[in-house]
Amino acid sequence: MKRLAGTVLGLLFAQVCCVQGVDMEQSPPALSLQEGASYTLQCNFSTFPQSVSWYLQNPGGCIIHLFYIPSGTKKDGRLNATTVPKEGRSSLHISSSQTTDSGTYFCAVQ
Repeated sequence: MKRLAGTVLGLLFAQVCCVQGVDMEQSPPALSLQEGASYTLQCNFSTFPQSVSWYLQNPGGCIIHLFYIPSGTKKDGRLNATTVPKEGRSSLHISSSQTTDSGTYFCAVQ
């Protein structure tokens, strides 16, 4: 059976948190994945963090650590994370999305 490139693969969800006085917000709150498309998730925080980590909780419930990134840019395959502490933001870019990218994404600030 042929698969359409526009087939919805799953949903990405972002979490909003407040940890130890650090307000942070992720956007977008939810989106539908399309196979082969690219997506960027943004994490904004109110204070300068010591570090930022990105996680994925897959549909089976397993939490996977994707990146530890205090500042700068890191790349791992189709995933690319950037943190700019002075601007209070971090982003996670997913290129050429696949079914394994479905799940809930978390940005954690320490």
